[in-house]
Order: sequence, then C-alpha cells, then structure tokens
Amino acid sequence: MAKFNIAVTDDQVMFRKGLISLLSEFPELKVVIEADNGKDLQDKMKRKKPDVVLLDLEMPVMDGMATMAWLKETHPAVRVIILTMHNEEPIIAHMIENGAHGFLVKNDPIETLIDSIHSVMDTGYYFDDRVSRALLQRLVLGEKVKPNFNKVSLTERETKVIQLICQELTNAEIADRMNLSIRTIEGHREMILEKIKARNSVGIVMYAIKNGLYL
Repeated sequence: MAKFNIAVTDDQVMFRKGLISLLSEFPELKVVIEADNGKDLQDKMKRKKPDVVLLDLEMPVMDGMATMAWLKETHPAVRVIILTMHNEEPIIAHMIENGAHGFLVKNDPIETLIDSIHSVMDTGYYFDDRVSRALLQRLVLGEKVKPNFNKVSLTERETKVIQLICQELTNAEIADRMNLSIRTIEGHREMILEKIKARNSVGIVMYAIKNGLYL
C-alpha cells in the first residue's frame, strides 16, 4: 500500500491534536507537519514536503484561502483538503476553483477523511453528495477540476448502471429499472468503483461527465 505524508494545519489545538492522533492509527499515513496557520506551514515546508495538506479555512496570521493560493503557486503537486464548518455550495465552488482538491466538514467521520486522502491521491479530487450534479458538471466541463481516472473498459451493463447513478437513482431503483437483483447492482457498482479508482457515487458521476457518459 502506498504511503502518504500529511500536513495538518489548524489553529484549534484540541482539534488538531485529536486529528493527528486519529491519523496515527492508519499505517499508510504519516503526519510530517503540524502547523497552526498558513505562515507556520510555509516555514515548516522548507524542511518537509507533504503529499496532502489538511487545511482549516479560518486561521490567524495566514488563513486557508491565502495558504491555498500559495500552495497552488509554489507546490502545485500537493493536494489540499479543506476542513471547515461551512458546506454551502457557493463556498465549496469558490474553494475548488481556488485550488482545493476536496473538502470535508469537521464533524465528518474519520473514515470519510481517510477516503478523501486516498481519493485525492488516486484521482486528484474528492467530493461527496453535498456537491450537486450541476456544480460537478460546471467544474469538470469548465476544466476547473481535471480528475485522473483509470482508462478502463466498461461493459454495456456497467455503462448503463453509471448513467442511472448519474440520475441519482438508488440501487433498488436501478435494479427495478434494469430488471436485476439489488445484489447484482451492488456488485456492478463495486466493480465500477474498483475499475476507475473512485471512492463514491460522486466519483462515478465525475467519471461519467469527463467521459461523455452523463445524460
């Protein structure tokens, strides 16, 4: 399994320490930088280079937006995941358009954070169901985001499942539409995720938009 170096940048000491403690339980992740604002991160990145920066938006001295701009200009290969309490779509769009590769609400479970880290390293981005299909289309088609999915061969049935997922149908609804069992649809969904290296249905939708399968 690939190993990733992580920087945690947040001015809330208890949250930062707690997050680092949780991340230490995952052997593929190593926290190499702990910073309490963007300026602190800048100084520490002179000595260590993370693969992923977990970044708070609201910090003193140098906030998340200014830090993102600096990272985008000086370290474009570093992936940035925003940790915030704001999940309104205009804010999400603004963050992504200005250099974020993903975002999480601070009370999301740690498993979601781990998924997001793997996703930004595998495909370049991580989104969840808080991002509308319309925003995804605008971001992908406008090349504000350029996800990197595996080039794969899909069966006709898998392609149909992808198109129905894009319509926000549940597994049960897709099964009914295709006259198949729910278990069969679940199997197709898992195979699609494995093939394209996506982590959730939103990743499947991004793949569909990028590859002309979105109807």
